[in-house]
Amino acid sequence: MTTGTKYTISLLIGFAFLLSTPVHSQFVTIARKIKSMHTSQADIATVILDAGTFKVYRAMMDTLTSNKKYAISNRDNTKRFVEFTVQTHKVSMQVDSLDKGLSQITVASVHSDNAAKQSTDIAVDAIVRVCHSIGIKCTLPGPKN
Repeated sequence: MTTGTKYTISLLIGFAFLLSTPVHSQFVTIARKIKSMHTSQADIATVILDAGTFKVYRAMMDTLTSNKKYAISNRDNTKRFVEFTVQTHKVSMQVDSLDKGLSQITVASVHSDNAAKQSTDIAVDAIVRVCHSIGIKCTLPGPKN
């Protein structure tokens, strides 16, 4: 075997090794963390997922239609938007495409002052259920110091 051939084989093996090692992008790490925000009228939760928009929307609809505690009141498949109620809370969910294979779920849950905590839980719970349905582990950020 010539020196050039050995060099080429070594390069190919090295290149194959680099391609086979997992790449841990910080964006993907951030992407699966649920962000929630509490306003005076609603609680909003979002998560960015490394999954196709239609797959996420289908999982969202499957999650909502398969559980009797969710009562769908309005849906727009073109906009990938749905409104539903849980107990006495009105909730809206939408899936948006950020890029090919990258989606964002946004959930807004209207609340009254005496039910603010429960409303936040409902918004986050809806996202967690959809993530679980897709097979993606979504997490909440740790407590702020």
